[in-house]
Amino acid sequence: MYRIITLLLALVIAGCATQDVTPVNVSGSDGQVVESRSVGALGAASGPVTAQYLTERYNNKINMCRSNPSAPAFLCSGVLLRATEHSTQFHFWNPNPSSTGVSFSYLRADAKFSKLVFGYNNGFIFYPVFYAPVDKIDPEILCFFPVDGATGGRDQQGCGQVAGLPSGRECQSQGINSAAQYIAHYNSYPSKYGYLCGFNVRDSLNQGATTAFNEAIKAQGMGGTFAFNTQNEFRLAKWGQNLGKTLPVEAVFYVNEAGKAGAQYDQRDFKTQTGIWIPVIRITLPQTTTADVIFQFIPADQAISS
Repeated sequence: MYRIITLLLALVIAGCATQDVTPVNVSGSDGQVVESRSVGALGAASGPVTAQYLTERYNNKINMCRSNPSAPAFLCSGVLLRATEHSTQFHFWNPNPSSTGVSFSYLRADAKFSKLVFGYNNGFIFYPVFYAPVDKIDPEILCFFPVDGATGGRDQQGCGQVAGLPSGRECQSQGINSAAQYIAHYNSYPSKYGYLCGFNVRDSLNQGATTAFNEAIKAQGMGGTFAFNTQNEFRLAKWGQNLGKTLPVEAVFYVNEAGKAGAQYDQRDFKTQTGIWIPVIRITLPQTTTADVIFQFIPADQAISS
């Protein structure tokens, strides 16, 4: 359902615009301000505006988008990011050819964590589906794990089970549909990871995807110290190689000084390969459950200015 909504919106915008347009803030369904989809087809928003938008989306704890029960909140709120290991041997936006899907994490005020997967220090951010420039593709969002799901060892594009661990198959298939049911499941497996199920949030579920995602976010908040210190995990369908121009990349980021050079390299590489400038954003992850994430655009961090 939400793919139909997105297509209609894109057609309306495309029919009305002949050049880059300025980002426009609009009110979300909970009254908080979020950005419109009209960011512009030829490049990113400015660095300060991007940091502002990331902060607004992080704080926007809605339970659906545009008052549509078939539009899960991840389509318009929160920050969808992928941690990467810096390398000059590949472009950061190309998925591993041998993988069955692509893993991301999701930051929001009610879905925060203290570190990136594998202790990585930098990565990139995707626009939410409803706010991506109109010339971008929408990689399919498949499933969500309230804590790291060890998806590399799972079947069904990373959303199924690890071989020999049936407790890790899709949550809904096990009758796990609520946060309370998930936490009972979570507490039954001290080893976590591959033993835990993930929630199916595919587009085809319509309202069921919205409900599943909302319960998964609640479950993450109920997961205690382990959940806070272990990032959550979205699984996206794998896209093709060398699609930098059409992927919905909003920014590159780093979380500490060790990651800054990698983010700067990625910024330059993305501009060289695609002609598109994206900002380097500093993300400060919280180290206590009462702290919040900070998103900063720092001019001195930029390897290139435009």
